[in-house]
Formats: sequence, structure tokens, C-alpha cells
Amino acid sequence: MSFLSIDHIGVAVTDLEVSVPWWTRFLEKEPFMQGTWIAADVEDYVGKIVGYPNCDMSGAFWALPGGSVLEMLQYHNPPPGRVDMATYNAGNTHLCLETKDIYRDYERMRDHAVFVSAEPVRCAWGRYEGALTCYLRDPDDISIELIQFAEGGRPFEVESPYVNPYG
Repeated sequence: MSFLSIDHIGVAVTDLEVSVPWWTRFLEKEPFMQGTWIAADVEDYVGKIVGYPNCDMSGAFWALPGGSVLEMLQYHNPPPGRVDMATYNAGNTHLCLETKDIYRDYERMRDHAVFVSAEPVRCAWGRYEGALTCYLRDPDDISIELIQFAEGGRPFEVESPYVNPYG
């Protein structure tokens, strides 16, 4: 594999004026960059990348743990549509963030997010056995998973090709 890392995760939203305050509260930090790209001002390079000629969009960007970036995009042209964001639908994705204290984060976001479960759930089987996890949704129904690993940390196996971030 020639890929080096995850640079960013891009998410389309309906309204950055709603999403930026929500994600700022959730991530507990401001975006490091915000801007608007108008096709005529930037030689339509964004339209060439995403395949929508004359594409205008606005974006906000947050640094995520591990060195990647969360990219929130609001398309102006073409105008955005809505899709069924139910987690079981093909194409639906979710962002999973590890937390040190899932109960703190659950309580902190309780009045600002839709949680799928009434409380964090302990994983009873598989690779994440013993971890606490829960799903929540942002204002656009984007799925976010929080996970707090058991005392031993993230469960890495000897043959795992991934780097253990705990050292």
C-alpha cells in the first residue's frame, strides 16, 4: 500500500452557521480555518476536483487527534440535497473518536446532540470487548461514535499493521 496517512475526513453539511458552533462545542475547540471558494475566483479548481463545474462552497476545518483534519463543507452551487442518514444505509459513514471519559462527554453533549442509546454501552464481544461506546448525531444527522477503551487501551494484536498510538 502506498498510502501514508489519513489527511482529512470531509463531511457535507446543510448550514455552516449551525454546524460550526455545534462542532466547536463537540470538539471543544474552534476551527483553525474557514473560507469560501467561489469558482470564478479560483479557476474552478474545486469543481474540477469534485466533478461539479462552477462549484461554490464554504468550509470550516478542525485539527483531529492523530494529525488528521475534519473538513466541514457547505455547497452553495450545486445546491445541496438530503440523503437518508440512517446508519444501516449503504454509503453511510461515521467518525469514531476515542475519549478518556465517555460519561463526561455524554453528559456534556446530552442537550446538544441526539444519542442513539440511553447511555454508553459496554462492548461484549470481539476486538473491542470491554470498551464503552455510544453513537450520537450532529444537526445534519451525521453519525459520530465515541469510544473509551478498557483499561489496557486500544486492543492491538501482534500481527496488526497499525501503529500503536500509546507507544
